[in-house]
Amino acid sequence: MKKLLTLTIVLLALLIAAPVMGDTLVVPDDYATIQAAVTAASDGDIISVQPGTYVENVIVDKSVTIRGVQGANETRVSSPSGGTVIAITASDVTIAGLTIDSSSDFNTAGVLIGGEFPGDERYLGVADVTISKCIIEGNLQGVYIWHASDCTIVNNTIRNNLDDGSYVMGCGIMLWDGNTDAIVQNTPSQRNSFINNEIYKNDRWGIFVGCWPQTTDGTVTSDNSGTKIHGNNLYNNGDYRLLGGDYNWLGIGFSFTSGTKKVSGNKILATASGYDIALFDGVTGLKAVGNPITQALGPNIPMPTP
Repeated sequence: MKKLLTLTIVLLALLIAAPVMGDTLVVPDDYATIQAAVTAASDGDIISVQPGTYVENVIVDKSVTIRGVQGANETRVSSPSGGTVIAITASDVTIAGLTIDSSSDFNTAGVLIGGEFPGDERYLGVADVTISKCIIEGNLQGVYIWHASDCTIVNNTIRNNLDDGSYVMGCGIMLWDGNTDAIVQNTPSQRNSFINNEIYKNDRWGIFVGCWPQTTDGTVTSDNSGTKIHGNNLYNNGDYRLLGGDYNWLGIGFSFTSGTKKVSGNKILATASGYDIALFDGVTGLKAVGNPITQALGPNIPMPTP
């Protein structure tokens, strides 16, 4: 009897500790659109998207996985109106195996993680988002991270994202903590990883990290501790056609960012400007391995605007 009681207690403990598997919702078999599936889903569910083109703007406000079952080459999500294609406002979200395109309005993106700059403070502090095996192309910003932490952008192709003339849009990946000092200080983006992505032919930076402080002395920086940029292939980024001069191809940029950041193992092809990793003002804590760094940006590379 004692052995049976012990076994029962062990089994109960294992059942309690076992992860709860969510339901699988299939688009379009169960729901006609991805957004309808998200609306019907519960935290932990998986949304499997069958091959096809889905013309919609999706707000992911639950902790779900959305994946194209046949991969990004077969499954496309396109913005119908120029707005952000997939906006992630919940933590613990995974997006995989989709092509994501056609955001064209100012401050929109293929994938937006967190609230939207400027002034949208409802979704600060989103965390644990993974974007993998996606093609993110033809947007005003590829992946836009706004005060979100512990996110992983891995094994994606991020290309042909376009500047609209503002010199703010057109990055492959932009981690931008904005220009409101209290928000920058209280909810910085930390421990984000950009790993093994193919990033090319974006009009502005391949990857950009930082903020733009409103203080007159420029002392406020965003504590982006734990940022990891590793194993990416970056080339032909930074097509400043509006400047009327030669192309300036730019790899990775930083502005007003503190905390430990490591850049290693990236392949950044020789740039016309010579700037593989470029630093604006207020950058500390950066460790870069294998690529040159410069702070002498010269006249042909405009500073980020607030």
